[in-house]
Amino acid sequence: MSFNERAGPGDDFSLVTGGPLYHGLLRARLARPPLDLLRRRLLVLPSLLVLPLLVLALLDGRAYGGVKVPFLCDIENYARFLIALPVLLFAEVLVHQRLRRVIAQFTERGLVTLEVRPRFDAALASAARLRDSIAAEVVMLVTVFVLAPWLWHHGMALQGTTWYANVAGEEVSLTMAGSFFVYVAAPLFQFIVLRWIFRIFIWGRFLRQVSKLPLAILPAHPDRAGGLGFLGGSAFAFGPVLFAQGAVLSGFIANRVFYNGQSALEFRGEAAMLIAIALVLVLAPLLFFAKALAHARRTGTREYGALAASYMRAFDHK
Repeated sequence: MSFNERAGPGDDFSLVTGGPLYHGLLRARLARPPLDLLRRRLLVLPSLLVLPLLVLALLDGRAYGGVKVPFLCDIENYARFLIALPVLLFAEVLVHQRLRRVIAQFTERGLVTLEVRPRFDAALASAARLRDSIAAEVVMLVTVFVLAPWLWHHGMALQGTTWYANVAGEEVSLTMAGSFFVYVAAPLFQFIVLRWIFRIFIWGRFLRQVSKLPLAILPAHPDRAGGLGFLGGSAFAFGPVLFAQGAVLSGFIANRVFYNGQSALEFRGEAAMLIAIALVLVLAPLLFFAKALAHARRTGTREYGALAASYMRAFDHK
């Protein structure tokens, strides 16, 4: 067995198959290792959030009329629970498949040698421990259940009478559907979003640790990135996560354009901020390898220059 085929504790690493929520889905038979039963999750999880809201809105008499924004006319609601949430669930399968291939190429391309492999596996093991952290998910849950209601009471709610609240200035009076939305549905959705941000942080942390290893970078590699060109694929793996965030922001803006009479241009700052955050989250971790690549380029230029000079001198002498 060559060192590229040598098994290690990180060979089965996945960024998404871990943590209390994942194991809860396994026990609830909404997932089967590693991430099977996706269709079941796509059907059940959005339904658990949307159907109670619909029933409560019907009981409130605000499901399809009677107020400025009925439940069935809330664009932001569709964007959040029927577009973004399914996309975030689908993204788990995509990220699981693509990042495993990305990680495997560190050894398949010989970037991680036999001597460096233990440290590489240690970085993967550290990422797995952080992914499985119960404390991290508890902190995220507490954060969203405290922060989400505050946000809806301080600026997130539409002005006027809607299916979820009566809003007059800073006074917000929630309906039955609104109470479930503000204190249950919205926080749970935000927990899933925050959990994705945490996963991206884990990936960036792992790349930072790997960038500090003495990788066997090849200056003359045809990918023009020292053999690390495959890392660009990791950014595309997170594309659905960024799309989901864009969908939520689009729904937020659409509601305020159609129901509050605001202009879409008023939200260009929010759109620019979302784009900037997305670029930082997904692309910034790749910059950790800039120093190693610059060093490899300088070394390669010197060594290949000396080799070419030696060859041409010998040829000229002959």
